[in-house]
Amino acid sequence: MDKQSLGQLVEISRAVGVREDYVQVGGGNTSVKSPDCRTMAIKASGTALTAMSESAGWVEVDVAAVLSIFDRQDLAALETDAREAQVLRHFYSAAVGGKGRPSVETALHAMLGRFVIHTHPVAANALNCGPGLKALPEITRAGEPPPLWVSYTDPGWRLAHTIRLAAETYQRAHGCLPTVIFMENHGLLVSAAEADACVALHAEWVTRCERYFEAGAKPLRTPPPLDSETLRKAMVSIRKSWREIKGSSPFARLTDNAELASVACDERADVLAAGSLSPDHIVYTGAHAILADSLDDLPAKLKAAVVEKSPPRVAVVRDVGSFLLADDAKKLDAAESLAVAAAGITHRASGRGGAHNLSAGHADFIINWEAEHYRSSLLATATEPLAGKVAVVTGAASGLGCGLAQGLAEAGAAVAFCDVDDGGAKEAAAASAAPFRAFPLHMDVTDEADVAAAFDQVLRHWGRVDIAVCAAGIAPAYELVDTPVKLWRLALEINLTGYFLVAREAARIMRAQGDGGTMIMLSSKSGLDASKANSAYNATKAGELHLMRGWALELGGDGIRVNALAPGNVFEGSKIWNPEYIKTAARKKGIKPEEVIPYYVNLTALKCDIKRSDVAAAAVFLCSDAARCITGQTLVVDGGQVMVR
Repeated sequence: MDKQSLGQLVEISRAVGVREDYVQVGGGNTSVKSPDCRTMAIKASGTALTAMSESAGWVEVDVAAVLSIFDRQDLAALETDAREAQVLRHFYSAAVGGKGRPSVETALHAMLGRFVIHTHPVAANALNCGPGLKALPEITRAGEPPPLWVSYTDPGWRLAHTIRLAAETYQRAHGCLPTVIFMENHGLLVSAAEADACVALHAEWVTRCERYFEAGAKPLRTPPPLDSETLRKAMVSIRKSWREIKGSSPFARLTDNAELASVACDERADVLAAGSLSPDHIVYTGAHAILADSLDDLPAKLKAAVVEKSPPRVAVVRDVGSFLLADDAKKLDAAESLAVAAAGITHRASGRGGAHNLSAGHADFIINWEAEHYRSSLLATATEPLAGKVAVVTGAASGLGCGLAQGLAEAGAAVAFCDVDDGGAKEAAAASAAPFRAFPLHMDVTDEADVAAAFDQVLRHWGRVDIAVCAAGIAPAYELVDTPVKLWRLALEINLTGYFLVAREAARIMRAQGDGGTMIMLSSKSGLDASKANSAYNATKAGELHLMRGWALELGGDGIRVNALAPGNVFEGSKIWNPEYIKTAARKKGIKPEEVIPYYVNLTALKCDIKRSDVAAAAVFLCSDAARCITGQTLVVDGGQVMVR
């Protein structure tokens, strides 16, 4: 495949892939044929459109070899699994370049124009799942070739075969192949000879669908927000019900998307509870939604549903809201993305006669189809040491707090990056190794109401709290006689009261959840061995250690472990070790500012520059099952500067 064509493939893929109203999770597909149309590059199965590049994410196939699949007389008589396995092998044999699994749509794309875009736009699927064929005359302009309408057909070879026959009939009637195809309960296909024209054609028809539904749009009614006590009880109930059946804790989210939340207040809840709108919805949100009349009604419904072959990942509670359920953070995000799309589809269609789901038979095909199991497997639960855990880390916008939050996320935890520095928290979360497991959140640790509200936000977003790390802190470095009382009190507020408020809120939640938890207090070597001209820091860091020991005694009966980290001097990314602080340290030691860091490194037995990742590794250990019998202890990460006896 020539470089220009591959560049155009990436261009059209990203143009539609960045729009969640066009594409949800890893859905959608694109392809480009070489200028002579002898070969075709098509998105590899399971690749996100936005992840494609000129060197990865696509498979190049011989077009003639692909199309020869329609000459095979044996396929129609085969059982589904055997047939689709044969088709996949055929596509692999036609591959001439690229890397990955050929898309199940390879033959479908091969028969259409040079550039092909297949997406699942909310507006187009409102038509596909709603008024369908009868709406097309209203959005087709006089004199232009009409779109091709394809009644729902099981994806894979059958869909390609159906569209081939329909396209041949269309060509006889209109003198050309269709460039726009609406597929019932599935999606939108457009093709064109040029990349820009293909993108423009796609946008044009989605816009026409939006305008069609605007005329009959109904107002949304959203449920009132849940108060903190009700929210917490609901999340505990969901967690306990799930654990009782599955033996593990779920991720749960009470959506704040207005369109999805509003489903709880109208008849769309009955539609979603009765089935599923499209193949993608079955893969990512299950064969149907749970519908409960009240929060008290939800546990029994949930217990019955989680054992189904295609268990629901959406639970709608009438006049309360819509909950998302999954066994990890990535699947939770995927479920919400498709559930939001479903809410948008049903909302638009409700003004034009309503939406309809896939038939039970078509749904069963998707539930049992190997190709969809493959797509689902790409969201497999992680196996990192903290996979499935939810952590709250304070002071996460910079310094050690940032390093700890990023380290926990890298180890598999879903982490709330909490800080008063909102911009810094967002940047730190975005820089995480797994941004989908990073949630930037405002929290002022000195404000009781703000701390409680932040924990409620974590519960709304992920449904639980398993780990709390107190790392927000300041270090006003003054001689005793020069210490301003204002900064002394501020250090007490942040370094002690802040730790107390965060630990108290975490303990309340963990105790209610009933299956333990872990807390870490970020102290310092200065909490063990006082440093000169650092009264407020020495006192508060020592106080944190004693708070930790008392909390470990108090909470041990609840299975909640509380430990501390006492790092040495960590200069990397530190707000404490700023230029002014380094000048102060230089004056204390009688050395030049540029000599400060080497001086402190030389104080360690290992002569090592301690990095944030070193402290994060210790935190991961303390939060993991490897430390299940460790509580009330201080782990010193200082290169051997202070020896604890």
